Amino acid sequence: MNALLKTIKSCIAVLLIGGLGAWFCQTKAGSYLEEEFGLTELFQIRGTLPAPADVIIVSIDQASAEILHLPDDPEKWPRSYYAHLIDKINFQKPAIIAFNIHFGENRELKDDQMLAKAMAEKRNVILSNYLKQYKVPAFPPLDEIQYERVIEPIPLLNNAALGAAPFPIPKTSSTVKEFWTYKHSAGDIPTFPISIFQYYVIKTAYPEILEPLSKLDPVLHAKLPKTFPKLTRKFRTIQIFQDIQAALTKDPESLDQLAEVIADADYSPKVKQLLQSWLALLKSDERLYLNHYGDVGAITTVPFYQVSMTSILDPNLFKDKIVLVGYSENLEPEKNQGFYTAFSKASGKVISPIEIAATAIANVIDQSWLKPLSMRSRLILIMAWGTLLCAIFFFFPYKTSTISTLLLMAAYVQLSGVLFASKNIWMPLAIPLLQAVVVLLTQSVAYFIKVRKVSECYLPKEVFDYNTQHPQGMNHYGVLMQGVCMATDAGQYTTLSETINPLQLNNLMNDYYAAIFPSVKNHQGLISDVIGDAMLAVWATAKIDIKLRLNACHAALEIKSAIDRFNATSEYYLYTRMGLHYGEMRLGNVGAMEHYEYRAVGDTVNTATRIEGLNKLLGTRILISAAAIEGLAGFFSRELGTFLLKGKTITVTVFELIGYVEEINRTQKHWQLLLVSFSNALALFKNYQWQQALDAFVAINNQYPDDGPTRFYISYLQNNLPQLSDNESKEHATIIDIGKITPTIALNY
Repeated sequence: MNALLKTIKSCIAVLLIGGLGAWFCQTKAGSYLEEEFGLTELFQIRGTLPAPADVIIVSIDQASAEILHLPDDPEKWPRSYYAHLIDKINFQKPAIIAFNIHFGENRELKDDQMLAKAMAEKRNVILSNYLKQYKVPAFPPLDEIQYERVIEPIPLLNNAALGAAPFPIPKTSSTVKEFWTYKHSAGDIPTFPISIFQYYVIKTAYPEILEPLSKLDPVLHAKLPKTFPKLTRKFRTIQIFQDIQAALTKDPESLDQLAEVIADADYSPKVKQLLQSWLALLKSDERLYLNHYGDVGAITTVPFYQVSMTSILDPNLFKDKIVLVGYSENLEPEKNQGFYTAFSKASGKVISPIEIAATAIANVIDQSWLKPLSMRSRLILIMAWGTLLCAIFFFFPYKTSTISTLLLMAAYVQLSGVLFASKNIWMPLAIPLLQAVVVLLTQSVAYFIKVRKVSECYLPKEVFDYNTQHPQGMNHYGVLMQGVCMATDAGQYTTLSETINPLQLNNLMNDYYAAIFPSVKNHQGLISDVIGDAMLAVWATAKIDIKLRLNACHAALEIKSAIDRFNATSEYYLYTRMGLHYGEMRLGNVGAMEHYEYRAVGDTVNTATRIEGLNKLLGTRILISAAAIEGLAGFFSRELGTFLLKGKTITVTVFELIGYVEEINRTQKHWQLLLVSFSNALALFKNYQWQQALDAFVAINNQYPDDGPTRFYISYLQNNLPQLSDNESKEHATIIDIGKITPTIALNY
């Protein structure tokens, strides 16, 4: 039953940890957690990457404005400066020059014409246009309709360029993580980074692209010139590349055929890599995750003013590279033109749009954009991870499970980091780690509750709390208290232990203690010790309190009734005797650092044990000292005399606790008659009237032959009458010294 319950709990845990993790993964909050924390952590684990070799930035920055004595606002810079910039860059034969600047207004005609001429000379310049959003009223149930419109550069510059493309940046709550490849909402137009990449591909691999095109679209192939320079003079390259791309990928079969052709072809490594990157881009989503190379400035950047001073530049700095021109993040920071990334957010810097564009282009060239697992794969992973965590705690102990979970967490982080760094694969990180933390916390709480519950079977709550908070003080922990100690013992236990096997004996004693322990607990007692068939319980406080003695007596009578019920149903009969004494005791830790036990220590404990043993001589079940029963109302008891217990030097007056006065008066009236007769006989004994006392006890025995104390006194007087009569000193004659009792007197009940 316990195993089934544990299995059910584990299944519920799997559903909660795995199922909730999978559900959370699909929510906005889950995506936010993975992007803001998981992705950031993966970037930090991986660290920075070398700057991409194919891309370089020319930054329009504050230093250039100051050195060239230009306005702080780059919008007011004469466009002739950009014309000179193009000429100087083209001197080194770059692959392409791209301006992330929107030339949307006419300026000085002479400067505009100079810029258009510089752009048209090599036909290798791409501009950015502007994607403007519009809202118009709509009929119900819609409130409005949104659409986007492309705002092109001025015609003079737009016609001189290879083309223009927008560069909208999808921005999350705090950082930029993605870039668009195509803007389907604006007519399936390629974005600025993709347009640059397409031009770079067609320029680098134009002959190789024409080869499959001749088979897939002969008409388009016939229209195209055989060399790339002629292509750029005859067509707007961005548009013609869209036509070529549409012809080569008009259906999935064509795309697969093209992939096979590229894989089998004997192209140069660079050409093959570019074409494979292009095919990968075609199969990708509309939005891709940026794989940042590092903090601001991770991509090679040259200030505008340095390019103007050609003499200080490396003569091959721009050769065959994609050159991006745009505003730097430190130019007019009050306009908030920059963005945060996983790296720059930590440093407090912002990254400029031109560096984001450069990152996107470099990612596309080498297929290094981040590739998150598909939603299906993420759900399977998170469910499997949650199942694994729960299984560990199901099959292994808490300590082993905790260590294993921590090691698994470290291994998972390591694996995620390796895949992220080597394959650009983005595995969920935040949610799996959160799952692990939740499992560790819940299992730790559950384990602590179990430990607490188990410890309370051995220690009081306050003792557990103190010892866990002050383990170094365990050797000295203890409190001097006033209270009652109860000692119990089960008769015939020794004989039983010889006749039944240990497992049966263990089960029997567990059932036995299950019958008597609740009586102690229900009356605020503490079970101090259990050895075999013997129990030691205490009721103690730092101050004298009559409730302690009342509770102990109530518990003793309850135990008596519980044992009667137990013996009525048990295969084995366990005659139980109890002894109670009141006095001072120390309640605390006993032992050394290797092993401690929490128990009562003192003469009160020893006396209670000796009183319990007295039951064997007197044939009684519950004996209690005068100190414990004195002044307690409602209990029916009788004094049995004064005894010097074995090994003791101080005498104890002992009473038999029989029951409750009300119950005795109602159902067991013979006890009242016995009490009167026994008290009279005991009074004769105390008055040294030995023969009269013996006669009185014999008379009682004739009427109540099963009364143990009466039989004890008859035997005691018969064996000691000559000595008692000859004893000149009557001072101690009425004190019964248990150590001197002969075996023939012992009743051994």
